[in-house]
Amino acid sequence: MTRSTLVCPPALPGGRVISAALADPEAAGVVRLRHEETDELELEAGRTLEIDEPAQAVLIGEDTTAPGLVAGRTARDAATSCVTPQAQTWFTGVGAGAEHSSVLELVNPDGGPAVADITVLGPTGEIEVPRLRGLTVRGQRLVRLDLARLVPQREELTLRVQVSRGRLGAWVVDRSEDLAGGAVTQDWLAAQTAPTRTGYLLGVGAGTGERTLVVANDGADEARVAVRLVTSRSEFAPSGLEELVVAPGSTALLDLSRVLAGAEGEGALGIRLDSDHPVSGTLRAVTPQGLSHGVVSEPVSSRAAAVVGPGPKRVVLAGVARVSELTVLTRDARGRQLEPVRVSLRPGMGLSAALPEAARYVELVTEGATVQAALVTGGSGGSVQPLSELVLDSDVPHVRPALY
Repeated sequence: MTRSTLVCPPALPGGRVISAALADPEAAGVVRLRHEETDELELEAGRTLEIDEPAQAVLIGEDTTAPGLVAGRTARDAATSCVTPQAQTWFTGVGAGAEHSSVLELVNPDGGPAVADITVLGPTGEIEVPRLRGLTVRGQRLVRLDLARLVPQREELTLRVQVSRGRLGAWVVDRSEDLAGGAVTQDWLAAQTAPTRTGYLLGVGAGTGERTLVVANDGADEARVAVRLVTSRSEFAPSGLEELVVAPGSTALLDLSRVLAGAEGEGALGIRLDSDHPVSGTLRAVTPQGLSHGVVSEPVSSRAAAVVGPGPKRVVLAGVARVSELTVLTRDARGRQLEPVRVSLRPGMGLSAALPEAARYVELVTEGATVQAALVTGGSGGSVQPLSELVLDSDVPHVRPALY
């Protein structure tokens, strides 16, 4: 890998800084930061680089800084990773009403225009929104789409962002507002890369507050989804909780507030979904501590990494097929290696492990196992970031003369 591109969203209140680091603690070099102008920034070996940039930005690593480049943003009550542009992403459980609203942000990292088609799935099927078809984002520009203005709805919705030309980085800023008290909390809602038959939504635990499971089915057949709680002792179906039936091309809800606040929800680390057809899912939690989301993530089979802010943090793990030894490596802002966290995880169980508060770079090493993982920052009720595979190499096209 000789070139990598990460796209970072605009800042939320309480945090202007983009943090970046390299997986290889011995690697160093220059990364380019592109917004309205391009700056060259020195990334020192092992250290976490902090960049004061409130607007959207593109980080470009080349040669030694391309493999294993990770970056992210933190705010007062939110955190997200900078992303590699994807051809298709899913955002399940977005809002378009007064109490729950969402803004879709699209960033074009390249010079030419990018084109996307955005599909909206509601409780009764697809909702036609002509404004979201053939949407063009000019080169190196940001487009914000306020769903409450474009498609006002009280129900939860699902977005599928499909890029047909160019590249786009996509995020959703999710917002919860107490109309009586005026309190507003917001968090980045992470994307799901593709629907799946089995998925884990980790990091959103038990306790008081509203917890809503949102599941989307874009297929032509009805999906039946079994819901199980994940704890440190087992994965089990709560008593009296029936399968969630999701009609074709629609979004369905299941209120888990009572289950997670009761005795069965004590010690819950997340939710497991098992469906007879591929679905996407989000567990949205509005608690006295704030707003957070558990999102189905891709399984990690080798290494996963993220940069985080200072303060409390923990890693939540589940979904192994056999007894597995896992290691979490961390470094502080100056690149000093902190004490590794080594854990043993069994099939049918979850695990939550506290990490050093000084950690700014976090890396999960699976030692040959495949595992589902999420990083929770900010203590109880904090922001949840799904951990995904670390990108260290990539395939590139090979072009040669053809014989006719």
